[in-house]
Amino acid sequence: MPKSEGQKLKLLYLADLLRRETDEDHALSMSDILSRLEELGVHAERKSIYDDLRALEDYGMDIIATRGRAGGYQLAHREFELPELKLLVDAVQSSKFLSVKSWRASPPAGRPRACSGRCTRWAA
Repeated sequence: MPKSEGQKLKLLYLADLLRRETDEDHALSMSDILSRLEELGVHAERKSIYDDLRALEDYGMDIIATRGRAGGYQLAHREFELPELKLLVDAVQSSKFLSVKSWRASPPAGRPRACSGRCTRWAA
Protein backbone atom coordinates (compact mmCIF):
# COMPACT_ATOMS: atom_id res chain seq x y z
CA MET A 1 0.00 0.00 0.00
CA PRO A 2 1.42 3.43 -0.91
CA LYS A 3 2.31 5.86 1.86
CA SER A 4 0.23 8.64 0.29
CA GLU A 5 -2.21 9.12 -2.57
CA GLY A 6 0.38 10.39 -5.05
CA GLN A 7 2.79 7.49 -4.58
CA LYS A 8 1.10 5.37 -7.23
CA LEU A 9 1.50 8.20 -9.72
CA LYS A 10 5.08 9.11 -8.80
CA LEU A 11 6.68 7.25 -11.71
CA LEU A 12 4.27 8.86 -14.19
CA TYR A 13 4.86 12.31 -12.73
CA LEU A 14 8.62 11.78 -12.94
CA ALA A 15 8.43 10.73 -16.60
CA ASP A 16 6.24 13.74 -17.35
CA LEU A 17 8.67 16.12 -15.60
CA LEU A 18 11.55 14.79 -17.66
CA ARG A 19 9.57 15.16 -20.90
CA ARG A 20 8.32 18.69 -20.19
CA GLU A 21 11.23 20.33 -18.39
CA THR A 22 14.43 18.78 -19.73
CA ASP A 23 16.26 18.50 -23.03
CA GLU A 24 19.86 18.19 -24.19
CA ASP A 25 20.68 21.62 -22.75
CA HIS A 26 18.57 21.65 -19.58
CA ALA A 27 18.69 19.16 -16.72
CA LEU A 28 16.81 18.86 -13.44
CA SER A 29 18.81 18.38 -10.26
CA MET A 30 17.64 15.88 -7.67
CA SER A 31 16.46 18.73 -5.43
CA ASP A 32 14.49 20.18 -8.38
CA ILE A 33 12.84 16.80 -8.99
CA LEU A 34 11.97 16.38 -5.31
CA SER A 35 10.50 19.89 -5.04
CA ARG A 36 8.47 19.51 -8.26
CA LEU A 37 7.05 16.20 -7.03
CA GLU A 38 6.26 17.80 -3.67
CA GLU A 39 4.31 20.53 -5.51
CA LEU A 40 2.27 17.74 -7.10
CA GLY A 41 1.52 16.26 -3.69
CA VAL A 42 4.01 13.41 -3.91
CA HIS A 43 6.50 13.03 -1.07
CA ALA A 44 9.55 11.14 -2.28
CA GLU A 45 13.00 10.32 -1.04
CA ARG A 46 16.20 10.51 -3.01
CA LYS A 47 16.73 6.73 -3.02
CA SER A 48 13.27 6.05 -4.42
CA ILE A 49 13.83 8.57 -7.23
CA TYR A 50 17.06 6.77 -8.18
CA ASP A 51 15.08 3.52 -8.39
CA ASP A 52 12.36 5.22 -10.42
CA LEU A 53 14.90 6.69 -12.85
CA ARG A 54 16.38 3.21 -13.33
CA ALA A 55 12.88 1.82 -13.96
CA LEU A 56 12.22 4.51 -16.58
CA GLU A 57 15.53 3.66 -18.27
CA ASP A 58 14.56 -0.02 -18.27
CA TYR A 59 11.28 1.00 -19.87
CA GLY A 60 13.21 2.66 -22.70
CA MET A 61 13.52 6.32 -21.78
CA ASP A 62 16.94 7.74 -22.67
CA ILE A 63 17.86 9.47 -19.40
CA ILE A 64 21.27 11.05 -18.97
CA ALA A 65 22.66 11.57 -15.48
CA THR A 66 25.37 14.21 -15.13
CA ARG A 67 27.44 14.36 -11.97
CA GLY A 68 28.89 17.46 -10.38
CA ARG A 69 27.68 20.81 -9.14
CA ALA A 70 25.77 21.65 -12.32
CA GLY A 71 24.67 18.07 -12.88
CA GLY A 72 21.23 16.62 -13.06
CA TYR A 73 18.94 14.38 -15.03
CA GLN A 74 17.65 14.99 -18.52
CA LEU A 75 15.79 13.20 -21.24
CA ALA A 76 18.16 12.91 -24.19
CA HIS A 77 15.95 11.50 -26.92
CA ARG A 78 12.45 12.60 -27.82
CA GLU A 79 9.96 10.82 -30.02
CA PHE A 80 10.13 13.77 -32.43
CA GLU A 81 12.70 16.52 -32.61
CA LEU A 82 11.58 20.07 -33.46
CA PRO A 83 12.71 19.95 -37.12
CA GLU A 84 10.81 16.68 -37.57
CA LEU A 85 7.65 18.20 -36.13
CA LYS A 86 7.96 21.22 -38.42
CA LEU A 87 8.36 18.90 -41.39
CA LEU A 88 5.23 16.97 -40.42
CA VAL A 89 3.19 20.15 -40.01
CA ASP A 90 4.37 21.45 -43.39
CA ALA A 91 3.52 18.13 -45.04
CA VAL A 92 -0.01 18.12 -43.65
CA GLN A 93 -0.63 21.76 -44.53
CA SER A 94 0.55 21.34 -48.11
CA SER A 95 -1.14 18.02 -48.81
CA LYS A 96 -3.64 18.01 -51.66
CA PHE A 97 -5.69 15.08 -50.36
CA LEU A 98 -6.90 17.06 -47.32
CA SER A 99 -9.47 19.32 -48.91
CA VAL A 100 -11.68 21.88 -47.20
CA LYS A 101 -14.72 19.96 -48.38
CA SER A 102 -13.61 16.73 -46.69
CA TRP A 103 -12.54 18.67 -43.60
CA ARG A 104 -16.01 20.19 -43.22
CA ALA A 105 -17.79 16.94 -44.01
CA SER A 106 -16.29 15.01 -41.12
CA PRO A 107 -14.97 17.15 -38.26
CA PRO A 108 -13.25 15.18 -35.49
CA ALA A 109 -14.92 15.04 -32.10
CA GLY A 110 -14.55 18.30 -30.23
CA ARG A 111 -13.78 20.44 -33.30
CA PRO A 112 -16.51 22.92 -34.25
CA ARG A 113 -17.81 22.94 -37.82
CA ALA A 114 -17.31 26.67 -38.30
CA CYS A 115 -14.13 28.62 -37.66
CA SER A 116 -14.19 31.12 -34.83
CA GLY A 117 -11.97 33.87 -36.21
CA ARG A 118 -8.76 31.81 -36.24
CA CYS A 119 -9.10 30.09 -39.59
CA THR A 120 -6.20 29.18 -41.80
CA ARG A 121 -6.48 29.52 -45.54
CA TRP A 122 -7.34 25.80 -45.68
CA ALA A 123 -10.13 25.96 -43.12
CA ALA A 124 -11.83 29.11 -44.39
